[in-house]
Amino acid sequence: MTDRFAAVQAYVAALGAEDDSAAQAIGGFFVDHVTIQTNFGQARDRAAAVALLREPRTAALVASGARWSPPTADGDRIMVTATLADTAPFGGLEFVFEFADDKIIRVEQQTFPPRALAPRPLRLTQEIVAAVNGALDNQTPMLIAYLDGQEQIHVSFRGTIQAYADDQIALWARDPEGGLPRNIAARPKVTLFYHDPGRRTSYTFYGRARVVAEAAARATIFENSHPREQQTDFRRRGVAIVVDLDKIEGRDAAGRLLMLRDGAE
Repeated sequence: MTDRFAAVQAYVAALGAEDDSAAQAIGGFFVDHVTIQTNFGQARDRAAAVALLREPRTAALVASGARWSPPTADGDRIMVTATLADTAPFGGLEFVFEFADDKIIRVEQQTFPPRALAPRPLRLTQEIVAAVNGALDNQTPMLIAYLDGQEQIHVSFRGTIQAYADDQIALWARDPEGGLPRNIAARPKVTLFYHDPGRRTSYTFYGRARVVAEAAARATIFENSHPREQQTDFRRRGVAIVVDLDKIEGRDAAGRLLMLRDGAE
């Protein structure tokens, strides 16, 4: 069993190693037709298995402060788990190793669902502000969803969505008789969504929308809209909408996040 534990330890050491030496060393613990099954790919021979050890998503997870359990044996299998930080996209990773004699014949790597996050006070960070205000130029325009009187959800892209205050997002709606302005008086709850797959960044904003008629607020929201959007309503016939945010959830370079307004759930 000692050799099997050594194989497991070598495998764990090879995950995310900065050089190839650890990955090459584990090759001696594999049978030629080893199979590795993970959430991020699979391998069916020794060379592919060694290459899969360098898979960047697994490497990033285990490099972010993973806490490893001691290996435990169950017949011809050995299991070990890595518990990840609360802000990680997964709660942890489980590895199950199967052996033929003292060689690894199969590895199954399975992610755990993320754990519940402790919320922090709602406040738009610099990263969130930059993402929201730069969404149109980044080719990642934001979506807004609202509910109509027939309980139908409507979703649309809006190029004027912008950070407005520490706990508010705003937008300009060109058609004052459009579905969004008409419905939010009676059904103010809306959801906004930002997603940048290239940066693996997503934010979902939940809040209560309202039309604002004050001249100063209208001017600020219109003038902070993207120039292309301003051109489509240069006579400013539209309406300014402010969303008072109650909750933000998502993930960015810092990991998962959850923000709540005081008193919100």
